[in-house]
Amino acid sequence: MKVASWVATTLLASASLVVAHGEPDLKHEHAGDVFHYFRGGQCYDEGVINNGTPVGMTEQINGDIFGNALVNNRLLADSLARAGYFVVMPDLFRGDPVPADALSGGSPGFNITTWRARHPQSQIEEVIQSAISTTRGQFGASRVGAVGYCFGGKYVARFLAPGRGLDAGFTAHPSATTADEWRAIAGPISIAFGDLDNSNTADNRTNIESIFQGGNKTYQTTLYANAEHGFAVRTNLTDRKKAFAQESAYFQAVRWFDAWMKDQI
Repeated sequence: MKVASWVATTLLASASLVVAHGEPDLKHEHAGDVFHYFRGGQCYDEGVINNGTPVGMTEQINGDIFGNALVNNRLLADSLARAGYFVVMPDLFRGDPVPADALSGGSPGFNITTWRARHPQSQIEEVIQSAISTTRGQFGASRVGAVGYCFGGKYVARFLAPGRGLDAGFTAHPSATTADEWRAIAGPISIAFGDLDNSNTADNRTNIESIFQGGNKTYQTTLYANAEHGFAVRTNLTDRKKAFAQESAYFQAVRWFDAWMKDQI
């Protein structure tokens, strides 16, 4: 097991309109799968799993439940663990996530505005801070990196600021992250963008990269073809471009953190 831990904030929710990003529209996400195969590179075992039962444990620590209801998220956490990392996935919404079938119209009574009001930023950050403290304290991690999808991307950026507790980060299709939050990051960051993501337009991506360049940040950005918002967690795997984008985003995260662990970035 590698020395560092990952706090896997793998979430499929959106937040309020901000300067650096637009608002992701849930209808543009795909209620699809996580891939279960990969091409090349035996050092990461079998890549992401999308079949079977998640094997991670759910525990209550310091009042916070470590886990997530969406099967895809738990399987991604298992896959990161199989790559050699100790993975903690905090339940940022305390048992009240966006319904998994919200993307397909299966929850007609669900209201995203009301849901957001139940989960203010201060509450989310309490959970993340507890997870980081527990990962360093109880689990003895000397370095902590974070993976965040969509909603989680904002908090990867926020907790990469000096003194907030993270050392490195990866995010795919981040949402609701402000220019000031990107400017404040101190650790290395890797971002996976999709060219169909309306919350990460070409102008948005250019602005983010300009911020990183102007601040002399250590960063990596990758743009995937035919990839919609949410592609790294759920997408249409019958589309070869989408499947390639999802698979590649996973390996982008693993290789980024492996390089970080070797002090190459």
